[in-house]
Amino acid sequence: MRTRCLPLMLMCFLAMARGQQPGVDFIAGTISILPEASDHSIRGTVHYTFHFAGKADSIYLDAHNMEIHRLTVDGQPATFTANGKELALVAPRDPGQHELRIEYLARPRQTVYFIGPEGDGGDSQIWTQGQGKYSSHWVPSFDDMREKVVFDLEVTAARGREVIANGVLEEKRNQGDRVTWVYDMEQPMSSYLLAFAIGRYDSIGMQSASGVPIALYYPAGRRADARRTYRHTDRVFNFLEREIGVPYPWQNYKQVPVRDFMYAGMENTGTTFFADSYLVDSIGVNDRNYLNVNAHELAHQWFGNLVTETDGGQHWLHEGFATYYAYLAEGHILGEREMYWALYRSANALKQLSRDGSGESLLDPGSGSLTFYEKGAWALLALRNLVGDTAFREGVRSYLHTYAFGNATVDGFLEVMERAAGTSLDGFRQQWLEGKDFPYEAAISHLRERDASLARYLDLISGEAGSGEGKVAGAGDDHAAAERDNAVQDVAAPGQEVLLNAWEAFDAAPYRAALATRYGALFGPELLEKSRADSRPEVQKALLSIPLPNDPGVQAWLEGLLDAPSYEIREAVLYRLWSGFPDRRAEYLDRTADNPLIQAPNLKQLWWLLALLTEGYADPETGRAYLGNLRGTTGPDFDREVRENGFRLLHQADALGEENLKDLLGATEHHSWQFRKFARRLLDELIAARPERGLWQSLAQGLSRERFKYVYNKIEEL
Repeated sequence: MRTRCLPLMLMCFLAMARGQQPGVDFIAGTISILPEASDHSIRGTVHYTFHFAGKADSIYLDAHNMEIHRLTVDGQPATFTANGKELALVAPRDPGQHELRIEYLARPRQTVYFIGPEGDGGDSQIWTQGQGKYSSHWVPSFDDMREKVVFDLEVTAARGREVIANGVLEEKRNQGDRVTWVYDMEQPMSSYLLAFAIGRYDSIGMQSASGVPIALYYPAGRRADARRTYRHTDRVFNFLEREIGVPYPWQNYKQVPVRDFMYAGMENTGTTFFADSYLVDSIGVNDRNYLNVNAHELAHQWFGNLVTETDGGQHWLHEGFATYYAYLAEGHILGEREMYWALYRSANALKQLSRDGSGESLLDPGSGSLTFYEKGAWALLALRNLVGDTAFREGVRSYLHTYAFGNATVDGFLEVMERAAGTSLDGFRQQWLEGKDFPYEAAISHLRERDASLARYLDLISGEAGSGEGKVAGAGDDHAAAERDNAVQDVAAPGQEVLLNAWEAFDAAPYRAALATRYGALFGPELLEKSRADSRPEVQKALLSIPLPNDPGVQAWLEGLLDAPSYEIREAVLYRLWSGFPDRRAEYLDRTADNPLIQAPNLKQLWWLLALLTEGYADPETGRAYLGNLRGTTGPDFDREVRENGFRLLHQADALGEENLKDLLGATEHHSWQFRKFARRLLDELIAARPERGLWQSLAQGLSRERFKYVYNKIEEL
């Protein structure tokens, strides 16, 4: 899985304490389901084949919030109990192979998400997210990654909808106004990787160089955006197969954008789901690039799906490996320089984590995503540097072959790598896996040796204290937040000649962006002119992150960026111009009035707010329309990021209306924990400012007390 922002999510992936059942091995499962959007239910049947060694009294499956309507073993009714979390049935008398059939009704509170209007109209979607919560909320299955099963999946949906699931589509069976889609898998997998999505989709088909069928889905009508988003897919796929050295392990590969996804992407077996905000137009592509997510989730098809961890203490085997190979894929497509600068930003973020006393071991199941993803990738880079390319590749291939379609531990991986390298890896384990602090100096030394622009930049910042000219007052190290750790306060900084020479030394965008962010406040007229002439969005964003005077030269430069090939730049520039040059506010609003809501939601929201705040710009009726448009973006029809920005802007302007407050109450139980946390914090602030119990009670009418406990608890406290 790829998180949208590394520090935001703790990835703790724990197996059930009960673990695998001794003497019971589930071999195959056929799942038949009918998801109902009208009541958010799943009516289904699952048929398991299992082998029983005759050494247990009971057999257990995980089944959350399910009604078990009928259960048979070998065609005969069997005794069972269900407690809302677990299903236990009396074991067969005889050892050998048996057939278990369960008919059930599930009302999943998580893992299946019904997005959009109820019923089958409009652009509503239904999709799953099993990692972290498990698929046992919609099918009796196994909250244990070690129980691997060959799953086939049959999903019934309304005619006119596309159903995408793990495996190969074998047939579609028409049943009046519904269609049943039948998907087949050939190899076993952990049940948390089960997935299906239902929506109005079209697709683009292609094949890998090795002949693997690839289907790239997109919402109907957005083919051009899809081609832009998926433009690197075939190159990423072919590169990873070559680099890893083991053929892609599944029958086919599919990618599906879904609405209001909680993360950037999720590597369901053979079927990646990702946030549809990565579908972008020719301008948005400079703000949100799908390449890293694309490569990360594909790498998981080997590291996580083919070979799966046994428990959370082995999570490095998933996220560290996927992050590392995603870096390699980016380097292959964008150039190694881009990769090394990305690794430099990663190293600075990890350095700050250690400096804050928050460093974590890669063997700690409670570590955060920054550790598992970024420190994990760095550990593999260090391991490859230690043992050499040949031994590293041989070891990875041997690891994947040894544990294919099974489970592995870090110890198992290191044993394989030691055989390939012919040397002990105890020192590597102690420094990179067990140690809490990030080995920053070793990482920087590695980067210095591999990229001349990084070496030049590192030499420049290391010489600040003795350069004798100027001061750096609170400047950040790069436009990325992870870089700002290197800020130097009140120390001597390079002079103009040094900075000019440094600027001209390399044309690389990340290099110049780092220079601009760190030293831009010190740039003289000549260097300012040179830097502003660099039209690449990465450099322009860096320049916009530093203080700039409101002089005619800056004004002209900013005005030119109102049409920049980046919505983020346009947004930042519009606000800066509107704030800095009040006599021309109407002109700037006129120039930016046509930005589309669907592709540039934050910019459009800001525009509506600024239009409302600009005296005389809109007549009362038009102003009410602008306010209505902005208030409308907090509703459930919009992506959570758009909604959050709408709430924030309206709150800052003291313009939250009654419907916005109702939207906020609803958001306190949103399926995205990030948005849910934001909504609860804002609600706390609003209630503290207006502790009127009657007001909040009236707004909460219609919300069930059982589901919206947080809201009602806050009201009860008043």
